[in-house]
Amino acid sequence: MTCSTQRGIDIPGYEVKNEEEKDFQLDLLRKVLGSVQDHIVVIDRNMRIVMSNWKHCDSVPARDKQGHPYCYSCLMKRSTPCEPCYMLEVLTTGRCRKYEIEDPLDGKTKSVELSPILDEEHNVVMVVRHTRDISERKSVERILKMREGQHAAVARLGQQGLSDGDLDSLMKEAVRLVAQTLNVEYCRIMRQEKTGNTVMIAGVGWEDETKDSDIDAHIDDSSSILCYTLYSGEPAVVMDRETKDRFSGYSLLRDHGLVSGMDVLIGRKDRPFGTLSVHTAQNRVFTEDDIHFMQSVANVLAESINRRENEENLHRYTRELESSTELKVLFTDILTHDLLNPANIIRGFTEELLIIEDDKDKIRLLDKVHSNNEKLIEMMESATKFIKLESVSDVKFQEQDIVPIIERAIRSLRDDIDKKGLTLIFNPVPGCVVNTSPLMEEVFINLLSNAIKYSPEKEKIIVSIQDLGNEYRMQVTDFGPGISNQDKPMIFDRFKRADKGSVKGSGLGLAIVKRIIDLHKGKAGVDDNPLGRGSIFWVSLKKA
Repeated sequence: MTCSTQRGIDIPGYEVKNEEEKDFQLDLLRKVLGSVQDHIVVIDRNMRIVMSNWKHCDSVPARDKQGHPYCYSCLMKRSTPCEPCYMLEVLTTGRCRKYEIEDPLDGKTKSVELSPILDEEHNVVMVVRHTRDISERKSVERILKMREGQHAAVARLGQQGLSDGDLDSLMKEAVRLVAQTLNVEYCRIMRQEKTGNTVMIAGVGWEDETKDSDIDAHIDDSSSILCYTLYSGEPAVVMDRETKDRFSGYSLLRDHGLVSGMDVLIGRKDRPFGTLSVHTAQNRVFTEDDIHFMQSVANVLAESINRRENEENLHRYTRELESSTELKVLFTDILTHDLLNPANIIRGFTEELLIIEDDKDKIRLLDKVHSNNEKLIEMMESATKFIKLESVSDVKFQEQDIVPIIERAIRSLRDDIDKKGLTLIFNPVPGCVVNTSPLMEEVFINLLSNAIKYSPEKEKIIVSIQDLGNEYRMQVTDFGPGISNQDKPMIFDRFKRADKGSVKGSGLGLAIVKRIIDLHKGKAGVDDNPLGRGSIFWVSLKKA
């Protein structure tokens, strides 16, 4: 290869007819290179840079761009060729090579692609080095991978927390996962005692200095970051303890040479359980993602603690009130407040997540959470209604036409009927007056809801009223799978339900129907649909 003077550079293997055409071609090549936003250099077999769009490589000093510098000296800040040298590999094999490096010029992550230039005899005469800045993409990938790991850790703890496993095991797994996920040396859970002191109940990193016998040693330090978190109810993050007075007095951390840490509250501010903490001997900048991750883990622990406390309370209440009617009232309050409210909160969050989530796997899992939570809400609502019915002693009766009551029940379920494309047929007989109460609407809501559940899509449901002389018989006919003879005797018992395949229920709907009808001194039953498939659920009430 020979270098030109003012006119440009001779490219081996490429012959031009005259100097004017050569200058034109080189000028065109420089314009093309100049229009490319990435850094591109052309390197000869002697590893010298013969052409480059230098304006896109400001990190190379101007003096280093003069002449035709060696690629390893100019681009890699080395006095000798790189080891391994991918440039030599491409010159030898004639195959492209792609790799990533931490660019010594600016410290950014770069994607490098080496492409050979061949002469007419297919010999490699030069190599084009194309460098692209991918540091931003890599940073996003690292953040996504970090978040993925944090979400996986929270999900794993959540699954373990929902099981009936030991709470101590959950605490130990939590500190292990948090320390591993955040890559810190120390993690612990501190519990606040009734005396105001705090005690470590699970920890990672303290094993060498803290024996099993004194792991519950009390720590009383009013100036600690722990107390700040407990009293404020807010996460506390310390990047360097020397800058935080409330952190410098914590002797246990100072003795371990810890300079950065983060505490989050476990439980509510007005009723804290304690704190979840991480500490490190490095100056660490904890991000908002780190804080959210820690708080999510703390929330899982708090929910598990509360759930176990609620279970213990329920067991205690059951033992104390087992033979008392107060048990029904208490359990109703627990269902409608302590259990139903969190279930409704779960409903709201899952519905919001289903709207904003676009990952199919996550959407599938959220659908399962949502559908199971809806079943839980239905069970709790049905159980609450049934318990209240068991304690009703002053039901007020009055003479009413049964037709408007049925029509109100149909209207309340119209969305469910339309969703399955069902046709509901009701030809009312006017003036069907019976002695009834406001509870009667619940009877038809349950019967219709039952028929909607088990009816195939685009099928029909028939509601009818028969005059049997001294009583009226109201019927709901469906064309579903029907009920076997062996299941009919128990179909109205509480928590008993026929095998309906994939359709699930609490087993209380028909029990509620039976209880209300009994209070009205009526009858309830089920017959086979004479048209060949499905069932006829009926109730009868005496005329007013």
